[in-house]
Amino acid sequence: MLNTPIKPMLMHKSDAVPTDNYIHQLKWDGFRCLMHYDGQQFRLFTRHQNECTLQFPEMKNVQVDVKNVILDGEMIVLNSDNVPCFESVMSRFQASNELSIRRGVKTMPAHFVAYDILYLNNKDITKLPLKERLDILYDTVHLSKEISASESYQNGDELFHLISQMGLEGIVSKRKDSLYHLDTRSSHWLKVKNYQYETVSISALRKKDFGWSLLHKEKHVGVMELVPSNERKAFWEISKQLQIGEDKNWIYLDPIVKCKVKFQSYTKNGLMRSPSFIEFIY
Repeated sequence: MLNTPIKPMLMHKSDAVPTDNYIHQLKWDGFRCLMHYDGQQFRLFTRHQNECTLQFPEMKNVQVDVKNVILDGEMIVLNSDNVPCFESVMSRFQASNELSIRRGVKTMPAHFVAYDILYLNNKDITKLPLKERLDILYDTVHLSKEISASESYQNGDELFHLISQMGLEGIVSKRKDSLYHLDTRSSHWLKVKNYQYETVSISALRKKDFGWSLLHKEKHVGVMELVPSNERKAFWEISKQLQIGEDKNWIYLDPIVKCKVKFQSYTKNGLMRSPSFIEFIY
């Protein structure tokens, strides 16, 4: 297991915060990362088993007083408001040469948030219940510039209300007695996202790969690909009467048809992240 890429345990989506026998943690807006330490060096792997150690050289400064360990967590980059910025951490992840990596360390320092522990001092501890693993995690990982352990909360509704007010991504809820099953999506782990909602206009149809170009207050806010097939077909018939021009990639429309969408957040450029269709507004 140690220094070998592994597939972590995954979550199901939920629209409601579960209550009985669950602990709740912040859902960090970064990418899933497994940190391995063999007593001499740290190695980092994504959930898809790709190594990304070189992109985050600052992680060599992490201090843990153990023989070896595997931590499951999230690699994040905080913006000037101390809010995780997905674009920034992906920029760090995609850095491919020494100069861009060094620049990223200075301008967008990364931080690893550990929320589970799988292996410690030559022992596989995935068969321990979550509550015991978290006790071990909090004894093992201490706050520093490069690393922290994600706090756990008993009241999920209060936590979700708080993160909603702060505009954060969501929460994760995990059964206290859940074991860690590698390469498994378990109903014992749930993610509840804090979606944002908006009414937008449809201004164009993408020709090659399906997508609707969206306007909000006369400003382009992104392309929506997540639309049910019935709504796609219905709007295609309507759009034939709204066409005002086209080019190689797009059919442009009179943007009089509105719909309600949900999305994760706005990017730095004011675009919606992962917008999805809810309903037409008549």
